[in-house]
Amino acid sequence: MERLIKSKVEPGRVAIQWLGQGGFAFKSHAGPVLVVDPYLSDSANSDGTAARLVDIPVKPKDVRLDYLFLTHDHVDHTDPHTAPAIAQANPDAPIICPPSSCRHLTKLGVPLSRITTAMPGQSLEFPGFKTHVVAAQHSDDSVGFVFEFENGGSETDSVSVYITGDTEYNDALAAAVEEYGPEVLLVPINGRWGNMDAAQAAKLTAQIAPREVIPMHYGMFAENTADPADFLAHLAGATGSSPEITAVVLKHNACHIYCPEESVKGKHARAEARSSRARAAHSSHQHQDGQRNPGGGYGAGQR
Repeated sequence: MERLIKSKVEPGRVAIQWLGQGGFAFKSHAGPVLVVDPYLSDSANSDGTAARLVDIPVKPKDVRLDYLFLTHDHVDHTDPHTAPAIAQANPDAPIICPPSSCRHLTKLGVPLSRITTAMPGQSLEFPGFKTHVVAAQHSDDSVGFVFEFENGGSETDSVSVYITGDTEYNDALAAAVEEYGPEVLLVPINGRWGNMDAAQAAKLTAQIAPREVIPMHYGMFAENTADPADFLAHLAGATGSSPEITAVVLKHNACHIYCPEESVKGKHARAEARSSRARAAHSSHQHQDGQRNPGGGYGAGQR
């Protein structure tokens, strides 16, 4: 992660590093480093059936971050050998997670005062970015996050990134994030144990129509993986009318800079589209007495 932390990120761009499985680190021009679902141990292999296929990219105690986000309480997302060590190494970093992850962390010794509970429908503001919490269809209280990075203080320089977390496919996923207009989508493709498969991930990508899509949740465990080439093939069929969607297949521990089209027209067009969706959604919510209900079982320890 040192490369990401030291990287200089221009306004309107976001640095993204894949830590493996559903784990990612983000850094925007505004500066804070966010990490989501880091799996930096061999915890899932306690019974010898889920050995890592890739090296651990960084020791938990060496991770430096400003915010830790967790999407649900399964061992490869709320890792009992990773999250507490990161919390200890970063005593000022808030942890944002659903109730089940909160309960697990407190049992592991993480102070409750460090944790903000994340529930679908919440919008949380932090210095340099906003986080919108959306539902995921996986475990009882799984969530996804839409990060709106406020780069340079200008709406045209802001970047919206949606990480679904682990989730099955359903139409409510795209509906829940429509008003935020995600420019980058991070989506699972493994098709096992409560996750959508490559074809469903391609369908969701076509519905959301981001500028970039990054497949995830493969290549970590032999019994729970997929070939990203299958996702690319399905994506080509699903987005034939939207060739501007770019798929970015990352290697484990690779760092990628999301860079939107450089033209001012392109940036303004994207911002205006997002604003129009927000205005329409706001009007819709008012007509429904202000109620907002974005859409969306698994046993503990499943991945």
